[in-house]
Amino acid sequence: MLKKYLTFILLACTTLVSLPSLAQLTDSEAMNMAGLQRSLGQRMAKDYLMLGADVRVDTAQRQLQETIQRFEASHRALSEYAPNAEIKAALAQVGATWSTYRQQVEATPDQAQAVQVLAASEQLLQQTQTVTDLMAKHVGAMGATVNRSGWARVQTQRIAMLYMAKSWRVQMPDLDAKLDKSVSDFETILKELEAAGTPNEEIAAAQRRARAHWGFTLKGIDLHASQDFVPTVITVSTDSLFRQLNELTRLYAGLKASES
Repeated sequence: MLKKYLTFILLACTTLVSLPSLAQLTDSEAMNMAGLQRSLGQRMAKDYLMLGADVRVDTAQRQLQETIQRFEASHRALSEYAPNAEIKAALAQVGATWSTYRQQVEATPDQAQAVQVLAASEQLLQQTQTVTDLMAKHVGAMGATVNRSGWARVQTQRIAMLYMAKSWRVQMPDLDAKLDKSVSDFETILKELEAAGTPNEEIAAAQRRARAHWGFTLKGIDLHASQDFVPTVITVSTDSLFRQLNELTRLYAGLKASES
């Protein structure tokens, strides 16, 4: 069954998820996949908000369905991979939340219901973070950088999600503070990765691309303080940044796997 799920992921999602093996997941592949689940939960809520706010509707609808399929298939693959009882139990909690969350994001977007969708996305983020932390503990030292880079990857979609909520005037508590923290978290992690040095030119180039694109993204984000929203610009920019951070995290996962 695992080979079936991984084949599905590879065929449906080659633009965002790199899976070099169609057999048993390696530790580095599982670590990266677990971390990516955090991003996908935020991405689905962002797409729901885009649909409600009538922003890039065709893209949001396609992206939402692809992301739902990707999350579902990855969850099944990780559940079959789970190397110990603690990770299995954490994944079971994710599965319980996911069954409800999927129904919420697939429903017709409604501004009043958006608050519940965002609350559920927070719960799913916390649970997938627990799985990722447990996975990092299981794989050892190789998991730390992948986990950290992956958290920056999360912020690309979290920033877009929170920005869309502000743009659509969703009445979510502490929305400004959460958006500011996500921006700060991304900048902090990028600086950490840059300060740690680059083990090869491929990773160095990926970091430079992310830094350059982040500067462009920030210009759009900063406009929200004046209520001058540019949701189309932000969704396009953060999607590009997501792909860049996904590639950077994949490179770190590959590097750590070769060292282990």
